[in-house]
Amino acid sequence: MTVAAAAVMLLYSCKRAESMDSDFQGPPSASAALSTKIAADEVSVLNGWLRFPSKDAFASVMKVLHGQYANGEKLAGWESQYSKRGFTSLRKLYEQIDADTTEYRRMPTVDSLIKTGKILDCPDSWFATVLSKDGLIQIADTVYSFKPGKEKGDGIAIPARHAGVIVRGGDFSSLQGAVLHETSFRWGPMFRWPDEEPIPGPTGLPICQYPSGFMPNWWGQKGKDVYASNNGIVFPEHNGRQVKLNYHRWRVGYIFYASAGVRVKMWKHTRFAGWQSVTYADEMLIEACCKGKVIIPGFPLIPFNEQTSPGWPMFARYAENNFEKTMKWTATGLFNEIWLDHFNFHFKVNYRGRIVERDIRE
Repeated sequence: MTVAAAAVMLLYSCKRAESMDSDFQGPPSASAALSTKIAADEVSVLNGWLRFPSKDAFASVMKVLHGQYANGEKLAGWESQYSKRGFTSLRKLYEQIDADTTEYRRMPTVDSLIKTGKILDCPDSWFATVLSKDGLIQIADTVYSFKPGKEKGDGIAIPARHAGVIVRGGDFSSLQGAVLHETSFRWGPMFRWPDEEPIPGPTGLPICQYPSGFMPNWWGQKGKDVYASNNGIVFPEHNGRQVKLNYHRWRVGYIFYASAGVRVKMWKHTRFAGWQSVTYADEMLIEACCKGKVIIPGFPLIPFNEQTSPGWPMFARYAENNFEKTMKWTATGLFNEIWLDHFNFHFKVNYRGRIVERDIRE
């Protein structure tokens, strides 16, 4: 990325931040390092969504979730302390909708609802854990609303004094003090679900050896559906239904939170309701590496270079239908984004003896 491009990005980000609530101005304070347990204990449930008392408390809780639940395991256990108080997370809603695994279910699956814009698509399971089922979250005296069907990650920051109106639902953009934030960069290619043409099989190169050239950034999820093994043999059916593997990388931003990660997931086609992730691979292995910059208004670009696991990059899971890993995340009370310079992803999946392996280097 050129110096000019970086300057434009920084200027663009600053313009986005100008209208934000005064509580979110200035750099992340030193108190962000406070005990994660104290911050977690301060979280409350208000009107069905989580309320964090400060941007530092939110960042501390996300540090706990990404640290102690790094592979997405046991997120439900963390949520349970708040579900008793009336909170249902977006992650939990996904789980509830797809709880019916019968062959003749007729209610649409999560996948179907997302594709028709009826439910919010949040590829980051950790952020979906703190969002309410309606896409709401409160930090200090601002409620943030993320609605389904928004291709650019639009979100609305709403003064908490309008909580009663928010509970009733509707269009929040006209409320006094509400600010619309478009959390992607419109001057770059921002494709959604494009088909990748990766290199099948391993290249033998280290996962963090990046290709030369400029990487066009994109918002959302970038990957492909695969229906057969590397040698062209179609996956065995599950109870007479078609099976596919989906792999993707994600890069998303939600005003005060952004992340990039990788996922491989097995799906089975239901008879009437759409695709559902209820079939399990024998083995899933992933490794990834990404390089880029974190953009926070008013501050120098923060470079990063992350990989799945230093010293042992290839993660393995067995008898699994979903394997995901957050590569980089950032959480502040300010507008922030992750700008990627490179993003490599290598995975290998064994589904009932059918091997699918891809090496993507961008």
